[in-house]
Amino acid sequence: MHNSVWASQVELPRFPKLKQDIKTEVLIVGGGLAGLLCAFQLNRQGVAYVLIEADRICRGVTRNTTAKITSQHGFLYDKLIREFGPETARAYWEANEAAIDVYRTLVESVDCDFETRDNY
Repeated sequence: MHNSVWASQVELPRFPKLKQDIKTEVLIVGGGLAGLLCAFQLNRQGVAYVLIEADRICRGVTRNTTAKITSQHGFLYDKLIREFGPETARAYWEANEAAIDVYRTLVESVDCDFETRDNY
């Protein structure tokens, strides 16, 4: 089995434990890919934020990710339609599609082998 890039190929930085109260506009809980992307976007907008992580960044779910970004969550859409209606399911799909477009833009300046592929 291959290890995730987060597990073996990248030396991730370590940060000191928070030892005092801190005030911020936004608190991000979790230093996985989602938390880091939130921090990245807030930083670009000049918003003060603090990201906290119980262990080390990119060590939980992100550590074992397949790095697949998709908006095709069939079972989830079925549940959304049943519980909240087709409009909510469509809004969720549109938000996912918009997020993928943001990823495409972000990776234009990052050497990360991002590519769009068919899904079957």
